[in-house]
Amino acid sequence: MTAPAPVTTSTRPPYRPGLAGGVRKAWSDILVLARRNALHMARDPFEPVIAITMPVMMVLLFGYVFGNVMAPPGAEDYRAFLVPAMVAMVMVYGVGGTASGIARDTDRDVMSRFRSMPMSPVAVLSSRVLSDMARACVEVALLLVVGFAMGWRAENGPGGAAAAIGVLLLFRLALVWLGVLMGLVLPTPDSVSMVVYPLVFPLTVLSTSFVPSSAMPSLLAPVAEWNPLSAVVTSTRDLFGNPSLPSDAWPAENALLLAVAVPLAVIVVAAPLAVRRFRRLSR
Repeated sequence: MTAPAPVTTSTRPPYRPGLAGGVRKAWSDILVLARRNALHMARDPFEPVIAITMPVMMVLLFGYVFGNVMAPPGAEDYRAFLVPAMVAMVMVYGVGGTASGIARDTDRDVMSRFRSMPMSPVAVLSSRVLSDMARACVEVALLLVVGFAMGWRAENGPGGAAAAIGVLLLFRLALVWLGVLMGLVLPTPDSVSMVVYPLVFPLTVLSTSFVPSSAMPSLLAPVAEWNPLSAVVTSTRDLFGNPSLPSDAWPAENALLLAVAVPLAVIVVAAPLAVRRFRRLSR
């Protein structure tokens, strides 16, 4: 009898893609899942259609019903004063759609299935961010086109308009990451509606978007002045060259600084927390 041949094992190390390969793989996974999100919106268009048409209706109603009643002193055209505030408000309400979409996938255990697949761990959340930011671009473009048809103009030229749109999209990006985190924390889409919208409504009302802080009670005036939405609205009005509310408060005089710093701070905090929460799902 002959002794069995020794079992040889390969000493070749397992394949591990380099940094460039990992980036390409992650980007490919993000695009695939973003396409999946787009197909879901196309097959169930009710929510995105309502989310896009409602702001247009609000701009038209505010612009033609209230007319110049709510215009600030010295503003000749109320619609020029209105459009930047309405676009910023739409950016705020978009957080509900992001949180609902994430919560829906989590409630159906789709997130657990994604985690079990050989895909980049950042692809699932990044694809949702990419999809919602593309939707935000459509919303901004549509509202500005409607405002242009109503007589609104960007008086500071293309450079100022591009900077204002950048501020709005940065604000939306921070809210998207916040919505992702809320969608991972809250258990169902119904709970998202019960939590998100009661928080969003005071944020839009307690601001200087339409009413100066001097007209508010002394307890509410500082809240409105330091509201991030107030900084975004004031800075976009200044960048567009549209009339704004007069104020000598520090947040109003440094609106652009706050409109950039606060969203960046939210992204730095919310994005890692969302990734950490996603990795802990089903554990």
